[in-house]
Amino acid sequence: MATIRLYLSSKQQKSNGKCEIYLRMSAARNKVFRAKSNLYVLPKYWDEKKEKIMIPRIHVKEQGDLINLQKQLDALVTFILNQSIIVPIEELSKVWLERIINEFHFGKDEKESDNDELAFFDLLKLFISVRVKTGNREAQFGTLIRVLKRYEIYRGNGYSLNIHKVTDLDLIKFEEFLRIEHTFFDQDGNCIKYAKIYKTYPEMRIPKARGTNGVHYILKRLRTFYNWAVNTGRTTNNPFTKYHLPTCVYGTPFFITIEERNKLFNFDFSDDPQLAIQRDIFVFQSCIGIRSGDLYRLTDDNVVGDSIEYIPSKTVDECGKTVSVPLISQAKIILNRYADRKHKTLLPFISIQHYNKAIKTMLQKAGISRIVTVINPITRKDEQHPIYEVATSYMARRNFIGNLYKEVKDANLIGSMTGHADGSKAFSRYRAIDADIKKSVISHLE
Repeated sequence: MATIRLYLSSKQQKSNGKCEIYLRMSAARNKVFRAKSNLYVLPKYWDEKKEKIMIPRIHVKEQGDLINLQKQLDALVTFILNQSIIVPIEELSKVWLERIINEFHFGKDEKESDNDELAFFDLLKLFISVRVKTGNREAQFGTLIRVLKRYEIYRGNGYSLNIHKVTDLDLIKFEEFLRIEHTFFDQDGNCIKYAKIYKTYPEMRIPKARGTNGVHYILKRLRTFYNWAVNTGRTTNNPFTKYHLPTCVYGTPFFITIEERNKLFNFDFSDDPQLAIQRDIFVFQSCIGIRSGDLYRLTDDNVVGDSIEYIPSKTVDECGKTVSVPLISQAKIILNRYADRKHKTLLPFISIQHYNKAIKTMLQKAGISRIVTVINPITRKDEQHPIYEVATSYMARRNFIGNLYKEVKDANLIGSMTGHADGSKAFSRYRAIDADIKKSVISHLE
């Protein structure tokens, strides 16, 4: 059962000096939400330890108001707890809590009766609020909403998505739209087709050509939403039962060797101090194999003894297992460099876009330009590039896995330090079976 704690905001209203009472609702380890109660009290009448309003024993003019306020507060807490019991735990969210508080104060919105069907995008936003974690994944679903809205206009003739009526044919047309959207613009970025779409839903960046893998992941997110809608009884229609996602193709994983990592770590970036900082972060990430989203959330609390410990956000709902990675000497040196920092995070992170640009620059500057073969995501043909041209923060995870796997051919052991489940199919995308591994294995036949 959920529990609710109460505390007073530190901000006082200028007109009367009152502070708002805040609620902290906890329904599970990963279901903790804070919200405003819309109830206010003078700080001198708030008992912080008992989490309730102090009622003066002697009669004062405020006594009656304070008694009524405490009754309101008790009723609000009871109302929230009662509502939380009848809602599936996966639907509990900050948005849900705020809606219930508004319902307590102002009544249920007539537009939201239990019998009314939520519009497609309202339902998609509800799904995001209860099932999608904040950060990169939330941004990815935000992109899905925008591209679906553009698709509606593209279809024309008043077409609109309906959770109960979308078919496999709609998905086929949506896939086609994803593949051709970039052709609506010329080389200078001017819209030459369907200008109405981008006037209605402008994008900061012009849509680029999408490869099959990119199309796959967009449709996979839509499928996840539909699976949730079906499983929670919001529809019986699932167009994905007759539609097959385009198949992803991954090339041989490439990564920098330990020698190249050491070369980067020891390279003199004194002429570019900011690049030196990002170099340290990239090397640190290569030493612990963490996803970028989890890396950016690390704080001092994640340093436990000589290890980094964290719960991967991608699997927190499935298993919630703690990942523990022992720190090697380079990682410890890097942490010591930033021990006296002012930032709250473990290291001075910048935006992921600028971080990725810095990785390419630092590798090129350090002379790490080995040629690697990659698959072009659009043409699906192999191409050769210097490794710095195709390096991203994602490669840091491959650096960790690939180099460890060359030394210890135990996928489950390495997976325990990267957050992969035992027998994970995704794990194979991070490691390469190179010539040295083959020779090591075949030697057992002699």
